[in-house]
Amino acid sequence: MQGQAQPASHGPHANPKWSAMKDVATGVAAWGALIAVLVLSPVFGSISSIVAVLFGFGLLPLTLERDSMATLLRAPAQALFLASFVALGVAFTLTALAPGDTLFLANFLALPLSGLLYLWARKLPASQVLCWVTALCLSGVAVATGFALFDIFGRGLPRAMGLVGNPNLMPRTALILGFVALGGAVLARTRRRWFYVAGPPLALLVTFLSGSRGAALAVPTMAILAAALVWRDRFGRLVVLGTMGILAIGALALLILGDSSMSRFTSIGQAISNGLLAGGANVDPATGERLGMHRVGLAAFAERPWLGWGWAHLGTAAAAVDPSSFAKHAGSRFMYHNDALNFAVAGGVVGLVAWLMLLAAPVVGALASPHDGHFAIRLYCCLQLSLGYAMFGLTDMSLGYDLPTTLYAFLTALALGAGRSVPSTPRP
Repeated sequence: MQGQAQPASHGPHANPKWSAMKDVATGVAAWGALIAVLVLSPVFGSISSIVAVLFGFGLLPLTLERDSMATLLRAPAQALFLASFVALGVAFTLTALAPGDTLFLANFLALPLSGLLYLWARKLPASQVLCWVTALCLSGVAVATGFALFDIFGRGLPRAMGLVGNPNLMPRTALILGFVALGGAVLARTRRRWFYVAGPPLALLVTFLSGSRGAALAVPTMAILAAALVWRDRFGRLVVLGTMGILAIGALALLILGDSSMSRFTSIGQAISNGLLAGGANVDPATGERLGMHRVGLAAFAERPWLGWGWAHLGTAAAAVDPSSFAKHAGSRFMYHNDALNFAVAGGVVGLVAWLMLLAAPVVGALASPHDGHFAIRLYCCLQLSLGYAMFGLTDMSLGYDLPTTLYAFLTALALGAGRSVPSTPRP
């Protein structure tokens, strides 16, 4: 009959009850992932990563929404993450000697799953998401500081390491959380901004208590980015100058007192000079061991330059190149204490391209995002991730290690997803 109303669609997109249930379920999953990876990760390490990834699967209903997959493919960072995951999956499959060899791809599951967090963040106001993220990051670095102090003065450990982790993983996590938290000082226009200013100093304290020289190498770059973010007004200039003064006084006091932990950091310049400029002569044992791994890694890459040996066979590759020094590592878990070499040996040229795509993804995504009121915060967070992880990867595994990879992918997705609901202004 003409003029009769057509029956409503009974699909999931038009069902209010389904929509409400989906929003509640995805909200719980998103918050579970955020708390696990942003608050608890400095203490619980890989356990936090596993929990965050499991919560990430709870966001799968978002893929049922209209144009969700097209939205992800149009997002540069998410497209690069997905391309890296696929490339590594192909390389690891082709080099696998047993079915279990491909299981190492699970360390990279956060890359495709981060797209679901990106979709979730796009549904919320930008300022809300960014305020949540910076507040959670501040909570995470505060938790890290408290447990680091407990490690030293309560558990009597020589270096802070968290409950599940190590002295190199904990400070890398804390530094990212602390410096990203500083973004809250720009978002908050009230006295609460002073709380966010504590993020970087707390991260530096965790780094000092852990004695991680590799993590400390990233501090100058991260500090310059932080200063550039907050320098724009009188408050920011006071923060920068005050922080520099406090750190200078603290470093001078430790040098005068001859603190043993401080001596690890003052030896960084000597290690670089002897390791890089003098060909590895007269270096400390830890630096010498890493230089030996780097030489073996370059040789292993040269033997299989296209697809590599597979992530499961990094130790086997080292043993094949130098059996006298690395035979005990054949068939065991191993790394070359350098991200570029890990990816090169594991995946050859394909692995190196995937690594470069991963490092570039946050910055490319930020530059392609709208130049609106939150552009500076998004760019700052993404620069801290890309440049910070580039520095971390010089001396240890970062990308490819489950927790740092999950933190990297999820924070990128949140920073870039936030802001899409804000009207953009014409680019200059």
